[in-house]
Amino acid sequence: MGLLGAGAFVDIISSYRLLWIGGRFGGHKTSLAYKLAEGYLNRGYNLVSNNRSVWGDDLEKITGCKNHGQLHTVVILDEGGLAFKSSRQIEMIASYARKMDVIYMLPSFWPPSRAAQILVCQPVFNFKSTGVPLVIYKWRVKLGSFQDNGWFGWYDPSEIYGIYSTADPGDSAEKIITWLVDETEKYRLQFGYRNSLPDLEENSSDLLQDTISQFADAVDELSTIPIRKGKRRGR
Repeated sequence: MGLLGAGAFVDIISSYRLLWIGGRFGGHKTSLAYKLAEGYLNRGYNLVSNNRSVWGDDLEKITGCKNHGQLHTVVILDEGGLAFKSSRQIEMIASYARKMDVIYMLPSFWPPSRAAQILVCQPVFNFKSTGVPLVIYKWRVKLGSFQDNGWFGWYDPSEIYGIYSTADPGDSAEKIITWLVDETEKYRLQFGYRNSLPDLEENSSDLLQDTISQFADAVDELSTIPIRKGKRRGR
């Protein structure tokens, strides 16, 4: 059956192009990222990830210079919250995501910088304990005064097992981010952007504000999205 009622969510991903998939360790975060990526790959997109994947493409062979600056690539950064901690870095790369045709997915227990939390998805109920392989997810998008949210299901997440391996890493997150920055700079030069890229280093006040904001958002999420646990068998 695959994804159930996820059409609106997939459209939102294509609009915002930067998704943080949160949730506990072992909660199908990375599997969901690959499942969502599958639809794009079927339309001819490349895949770059810091997991070894049978769907993955060679980083060195993907270049926007051959396609009018467009990469046509889905980027999955497993535990990307640990890699993307600079708001300026994310804002710089994500601001060219549509122009360069890139979709970013960050399945991560640890939250990324606040700039990467505009579109968030997380599991809220798992029916596995009842014998039904169904996971229910809630998503929300929040940008300025605009807010929206919704639900969808995924029947049988095991359909994606074997597509990637967390034990056999692909390109490192640092290498992928460096590649993204380089490709963005090439795009800018190709199309005549003369202003220099902003400093990607985060100063201490930015980091403190980001941490406070993340904590406030986490408290808000906990108060609005109840996490339910199924009863264990035998009790």
